[in-house]
Amino acid sequence: MVKLKTFEPVIIKLLEKKVDSAFIEFILKNENTRFDEKYIKINVIGFLKQPDYSHHYNDFSVRKTFDFITDNIETFKKCENKFKIPKEIVAAIIWIESKNGNYLGSHHIPTVLLSTSLASEPQFIDMNKKNLYEILKDSNLSLSTIKNYEEKIVTRSIKKSERAFNELLALYEIYKNDNYDVTNIYGSWAGAFGISQFLPSSYLNWAIDGNNDNIVDLFCIEDAIFSVANYLKINGWSNDLNDKKKALFHYNNSNDYVN
Repeated sequence: MVKLKTFEPVIIKLLEKKVDSAFIEFILKNENTRFDEKYIKINVIGFLKQPDYSHHYNDFSVRKTFDFITDNIETFKKCENKFKIPKEIVAAIIWIESKNGNYLGSHHIPTVLLSTSLASEPQFIDMNKKNLYEILKDSNLSLSTIKNYEEKIVTRSIKKSERAFNELLALYEIYKNDNYDVTNIYGSWAGAFGISQFLPSSYLNWAIDGNNDNIVDLFCIEDAIFSVANYLKINGWSNDLNDKKKALFHYNNSNDYVN
């Protein structure tokens, strides 16, 4: 089986972590699960592209966000009373993350996580170094700067591989305990899913039931709204500006995002 050979380093690590072989077989047998090197590339060298959030706070985005609040005002009121997080903050996050649930991402989450978990393998570190050289070939950067970028590639390869592997372990916990068919979850190239774009570990730690149907479903608006607020509250949101920023940084470690 080609998938077994390709993902062998990840499979060995999963088995060492006592992950049930039935789970491994379940995700590998799915026809949508495959290796895709683009996830290794974008997760490791994506830092070379500066984020631009300006289109999230133009007149259209602001109007759509307030429309979303109006359409779901009762849920936002209940959420605001419970968590003391301004509805505008929660709504702004949901707009940025998924355009109010209209853009949920088309990336197969098991494929993203399995592929990215291989980022620290020597052949893929070399691949990303070659990608780096191709991107920087006309930049006239100094050799020392390029060397620093090379070192960053290695560091990020290890970091992103470990993160993706840990998210695979979280996906396993979801498989064991919850209602999601984990082979049928689609989301971002980073491995996040749902209206709130939570990683699997974020789902386990902070996703909650917002409509009292005893199901936690991040593709449900009420659950997504309550989960975003719960995330911010548990991660330190308070009336202090610095605490607000720290909570938002925890959601997305980007100055542009927080601002």
